[in-house]
Amino acid sequence: MVPRRLPHAVALALTVLACRGGERRGASQGAAAAPAPAAEQVRARYTARDLVAAAAWTWAAPAGITFVLIDAQSTIEGVVQARADLWVVSDSGPSSVGQSEVMSSAAEFDAFAFEDLNGDGLPDLFGSVADSAGVAYPVFIPGARGAMREEIAIAAAGWRFETADDHLPQVVPGAARACALQLWTEASPPDGRDAGWRYLPILSDGRLGPPSVDRPSCT
Repeated sequence: MVPRRLPHAVALALTVLACRGGERRGASQGAAAAPAPAAEQVRARYTARDLVAAAAWTWAAPAGITFVLIDAQSTIEGVVQARADLWVVSDSGPSSVGQSEVMSSAAEFDAFAFEDLNGDGLPDLFGSVADSAGVAYPVFIPGARGAMREEIAIAAAGWRFETADDHLPQVVPGAARACALQLWTEASPPDGRDAGWRYLPILSDGRLGPPSVDRPSCT
């Protein structure tokens, strides 16, 4: 996909937080013996000099555990790349769940939603990746153990989708879980139709169906 320019970092429908550096909102103010917030426990694991946990998103699972997604970025001068790391935090501390492939020329991730969209019990990232110039493209990275694939590039190879405020990507809700991703395509899309909204159905295994002009039935 050809990246698009992101005019401003947008975070919609986040379950808890998305911030870069500093303290998280809602951090515990209790006794000194209280455990650190989940995001801070995970960020403390990033001690290598060539990698930094630049941002974190959290999702509280029904089982009483918290998932943390880290925007892990290279700190090597001249190397612009990032990946998404998924962790789970329980009473015994943080454990690594999975990570995406390294995305070259990626300066940062942003999130439209970080929650369990396909109903498998693991949170999924629906957001965008931007380079240092602010050029961005949408991504959908389902939570998985081990490797986590970016599914929009697979289901919509050759498509260009907008991430601007006036055509902001959205999640189409269903009765029990998210039904589809709604994305705006520019002129001359691969299906030969006019520019406009396209819908990519979210399958139960985290994969996406191909883009369609027809809004799927979300019963």
